[in-house]
Amino acid sequence: MTPAASNSRIVVIGVGVRSVWALPADVLARVRAADWLIGGARLLADCEAAGVCRADALRIPLTAQMQQLIARLRARQQANVVVLASGDPGFHGIAGALLRHFPPGELEIIPNVTSLQAAFARAGLDWSDAIFTSAHAHPLAEIIGWARRARVMGILTDPQHTPAAIARALLEAGIEDSRAIVAENLGAPDERVRESRLSALVGQTHAPLSVLLLARDAHWRPQPVFAPRPDEAYAHRRGLITKAEVRALTLAQLAVRETDIAWDIGAGSGAVSIEMAQLAWRGRVYAIERDAENLAWLRENTQRHGAANVEIVAGSAPDALAGLPAPDVVFIGGAGGALPAILQHVFQRARPDARLALNMAALEHVCEAWSWLRQAGLSPALTQVNVARGQPLAGGEDAAPLTRLAPLNPVFVISARLKQSGPGRTSQDESPLTAAD
Repeated sequence: MTPAASNSRIVVIGVGVRSVWALPADVLARVRAADWLIGGARLLADCEAAGVCRADALRIPLTAQMQQLIARLRARQQANVVVLASGDPGFHGIAGALLRHFPPGELEIIPNVTSLQAAFARAGLDWSDAIFTSAHAHPLAEIIGWARRARVMGILTDPQHTPAAIARALLEAGIEDSRAIVAENLGAPDERVRESRLSALVGQTHAPLSVLLLARDAHWRPQPVFAPRPDEAYAHRRGLITKAEVRALTLAQLAVRETDIAWDIGAGSGAVSIEMAQLAWRGRVYAIERDAENLAWLRENTQRHGAANVEIVAGSAPDALAGLPAPDVVFIGGAGGALPAILQHVFQRARPDARLALNMAALEHVCEAWSWLRQAGLSPALTQVNVARGQPLAGGEDAAPLTRLAPLNPVFVISARLKQSGPGRTSQDESPLTAAD
């Protein structure tokens, strides 16, 4: 719904980490002129104490009932509305929520210093190359992903995602015990800034309004974007694991992006799921597995490697796929005899231009998948992977060490791009895909 053209603009004012009385004179004049004054209880009380709001101005507390507030703002007519926000309203603040409901022309946004900027300043740290993020607005898996890539980070915390909880999650994910600084109650009389290490934060209690900073030295280097682990890094059953060389080729075919939603059908011990999660670190990987023993290995491996964005789904596909978010990437490592039904489900649910890859060892399964994909109007690619690894060869006592090549079982990799011909097809009676470009 678009507000009437006669409505006045909504002025959104960032207060920063200080108080309303510290705002510039021209901004304070906007507050004094407000017919409606909207803000948190602390900021409204500051206005009263500083004497910067009209006695007849309507005070509207800013609560979690955003839909009610939006409806009220749409009906504001000519009321002069000022919204007060702590910190910078455009950084995980009220401005973002209002911009989802009102065009930019309906809003005037006056920014201010974020608590993260203030925390870096208090700590005496340069924030030129820092990553600013929020543990309230983003999953911990994304926080972990940034910690693997950014030398300096600033993280907004909340009562659930406390500095202690974030520190524990980072350490469990394999992040080194780095320098950590917690800034509490910035701008308040009881403000406190403490320097520590991640390990020392675990178990500590901090104020609800806290900021966590991570600072590595100049010699720190980010983790590789993609680094396949050796097979021995994963717990698995009797060698039943997609080998490292095949994983690397398969993931290259899938072209996983950092925000992708991925399905790993027949996840087994989870090696592919975990390495997909490295690439889709701002997305999510759903590891579908039906075998009880494999599920145990899968859980152990995801915990061992800190794969916080892997969600394990116990059950058989395609039934277990119901209700999962539509995927950008689908890997099928095992179909349990239900390959046609799984492919049909994938085709109906996948996002436009999704990527598909299958690993198969049996010729009959290759023929079944190849025929199905061709009949669906796709142009799949087929690769046979033959890998031989160097192994020591026994020699005489005085002979120099020798090496032989020990072959692994060949694996077929089928890949395809699922290009939809139209929006949202769901009918079982028609193919939702056309041939890839």
